[in-house]
Amino acid sequence: MLARIVSLLALTASSLAVPAETITSLGYLKCSSDGQVTGYLSKSLNNFGEYIGVSPDSDSNDVNHRMLVNLDVTANGTQSILVKNAPDNDYPFLGGIGGEEGSTIGSDGDYLLVGGTESTASGVTSSYCGNTFTHSTNTLRKCASAIWIYNSTTNEVTPQWTNDDGTVVSANIGYVDAAFVLTGNKTEFEDTWSDSVQWITLTFET
Repeated sequence: MLARIVSLLALTASSLAVPAETITSLGYLKCSSDGQVTGYLSKSLNNFGEYIGVSPDSDSNDVNHRMLVNLDVTANGTQSILVKNAPDNDYPFLGGIGGEEGSTIGSDGDYLLVGGTESTASGVTSSYCGNTFTHSTNTLRKCASAIWIYNSTTNEVTPQWTNDDGTVVSANIGYVDAAFVLTGNKTEFEDTWSDSVQWITLTFET
């Protein structure tokens, strides 16, 4: 009898459990460097299928050119960010794409591109998913979409990349040659590729 009562109580408690609510919000991704706002991620791609930036100083109507994103403000861990006004609906997510040296970053100067991708699962290594760089250049590259972490206190959005060997890297965001890159080591990137890079902090702005 006692066991039956305990079982009924457990069933009642289970039926009253409320699943965690997912709350998404629309907004823009603002870029800052050394504490100064430099612009916003643009909805436009360059000829290589990489997302570019918009400068509020040079375009008074830049809001019309900004990337509009849908972000889960309740998510724990990495998530995919949907681009609502993506230029190519076949690749609607903001993702990382393998760079010239491949899809692994770390202590060296290797880097990833930032473009549109198909959806990939959180916490997995990159794969040969569809992406705007491959579509634009006919060059096969690995990619991943669920690489973004949102901090609800600071509104910062930071990339976390899972390498081919499973190691996880908190990536730095650079802006160079009018496109964005992700790399594991700022100094090595500057020494290897370019010292004219702007290091970017992304924040979500509604």
